[in-house]
Amino acid sequence: MRVLSPPSGSSMLLPSPRDVRRPRTGPALLPVHGSPSWGEAGTAAVLERCLARWRRYEAATVDPEVSAHDDMLVDTPEGRAHYRGVGLSALRLITEAMLLSGRTDPTRILDLPCGGGRVTRHLVTFFPEAEIAVADLDARKVADVVAQFGVRAIESSPDFSAPLPGSYDLIFVGSLVTHFDAALFARATNVMIDALAPGGVLVLTSAGRNWAALSERQDRDEGLVPLRWWRAALSRLGGPKVSYRLRALEGDYARHGFGYSEVRSWTKLYGQSYGGSYAAPSWLMRVVEERTDALVLGFKERGFDDLLDATLIQRAG
Repeated sequence: MRVLSPPSGSSMLLPSPRDVRRPRTGPALLPVHGSPSWGEAGTAAVLERCLARWRRYEAATVDPEVSAHDDMLVDTPEGRAHYRGVGLSALRLITEAMLLSGRTDPTRILDLPCGGGRVTRHLVTFFPEAEIAVADLDARKVADVVAQFGVRAIESSPDFSAPLPGSYDLIFVGSLVTHFDAALFARATNVMIDALAPGGVLVLTSAGRNWAALSERQDRDEGLVPLRWWRAALSRLGGPKVSYRLRALEGDYARHGFGYSEVRSWTKLYGQSYGGSYAAPSWLMRVVEERTDALVLGFKERGFDDLLDATLIQRAG
């Protein structure tokens, strides 16, 4: 792939450089996912608690009504099946996080961003006893989700310049940092980790190698529909052609492990730089390993909706 320079004026914030062959020095990570987290009952009890949750979930009914403001639903039989499948993929990731951490009973959960409740509807069914909070840049969607599912809305800083209110045992982050530049991506990730209670888990989804490979093929294969929204957004920008912007983004990704391209209409709408980004697994790991109070429980490529990567991060405690 030919590497292009990014447009003039663009900048890239990377984690601090260091020799990755050398082990990090400093305070050791606290033991957060060993025997103390699993308790005396052990592995079988953790597995049984997860199974009990799934049996109860499958015996219940997930609210099928979708808000008129939810733009993630394609209202066809196939589209509705996919909409439900995305929520199920979130629950599977959360289950894997419970198995890896031994923590199966989160009492405080945050769905960020909640959108129109694509994942929230599954969370309230899977964790009926938990207090679930939601946040989103679109106040209409938040109001709909609160009214429909009886969850609690919180105010969050769009640019993550302030801490998230509250402390959470589980934070699920759908496609959010996929729209951030490197500086905002790193800052948001740290703010989310800071909002975890001791032992709490962050499930963070991001666009990685799979997404970058799809965009590289998109010009030659119009059957790859996941990036049509992205290409359509770029086509409204004017200036450099869509193909150039994608190639420049891919070039940054190839050189640095991170690529970003702004969508000006979204930036104007949200009042901050907003677009699309690719983050390599290695780049994301470097962001997390800058902290001594966070442990990577797992990384699953294409773990969310068979498209986005999922990183499971636990706060020490």
